[in-house]
Amino acid sequence: MKKSLYLLAALSLLGTNVFAKEVVAEPVVETSKEVIVEPVVVIEEVAAPAWSFGARTYLETEDFDNGSIIAGGDDEDGTFWGVGVSATKGKLTLDLNVERRFGGDLSLANSNADWEATRVDYKVRYQLFENQAFHLKYRNETRVATGRSYHNDWERDRFELGTDFNHFNGLLAGWFVVGMDKDTQDKVPYPVIDSNHNDGWYWEGDFGPSFKLTDKLSFNPTLYTTGEMYDTYEMVETQIRIMMPYQATEKLTIMPRIRVTLDRTWDEKAGSKTGDFERSYENEFGSRIRYELMANYVINDQFSTFVGVAYENNTRTYKNEDKVNWVPANGDHDIDLIWAYAGLNYKF
Repeated sequence: MKKSLYLLAALSLLGTNVFAKEVVAEPVVETSKEVIVEPVVVIEEVAAPAWSFGARTYLETEDFDNGSIIAGGDDEDGTFWGVGVSATKGKLTLDLNVERRFGGDLSLANSNADWEATRVDYKVRYQLFENQAFHLKYRNETRVATGRSYHNDWERDRFELGTDFNHFNGLLAGWFVVGMDKDTQDKVPYPVIDSNHNDGWYWEGDFGPSFKLTDKLSFNPTLYTTGEMYDTYEMVETQIRIMMPYQATEKLTIMPRIRVTLDRTWDEKAGSKTGDFERSYENEFGSRIRYELMANYVINDQFSTFVGVAYENNTRTYKNEDKVNWVPANGDHDIDLIWAYAGLNYKF
């Protein structure tokens, strides 16, 4: 059980972009219980659950193919370093995560970021039902750009409601969130909408069954869905994800996964020449595939680690070059990605 809890804690760190799949915790022990011994009723008092604490740190990188015509140089590359703490008592969990984000290719020879951002998440999670929990999250993110970046200084306030669940003995498990963003771009207004504000809402979810094939091997197919509806653009994507966790040793779990995009669309307004939403590009079935290899290792009773690497083969089909600015010629264009993650968790 302790080994499983380490694994679940590690997976929950990765959020929606990587492997955000929270699993419902076990039922909380009641504060008192009756033990009937004929003919006397004995009341056995059990101490109320105490606070438990955890901490984590992680490093994540995204490196796009900067030679691609649609990569925009190295501005989309990122290096992210985060630290977080959590406190749990009974059904309630409080969580704080602070992440520093650096844009551009960073190396020993080039340590100056094209842009920098600080992202702070405040999250409250409550186990409302035995097999389902809900959470509220507030995020504040501030970005500062340099003269080398096409990005502008920017701030985001995000308000999110989410749930994670595990029903029918694992046949329907996963998570789903919906939220609202209020973005403000300093100094320079967004094109077309002629405003410094870019507000919108989003959804994201990943859910499906889990099948145990052998004592060590499992099969977890899921359906992933996401959408972003903002003043400046609209995006919708659907994926099929297949993971096969393998319990290599008592402490090591290896998790290969493949993510196949079924359909993805991007409609642009900020770059529109008509003033309306225009289709910028599409991903058809199989044109965006991500291959991931992840692993969780339990070091001891306090420490565990989670690592992952991935390669994404992504071919977008661009459209409407006569109606949308800042896009390449109509047709297929590649923008592949290499991703890496390493995290360390500590349980007090």
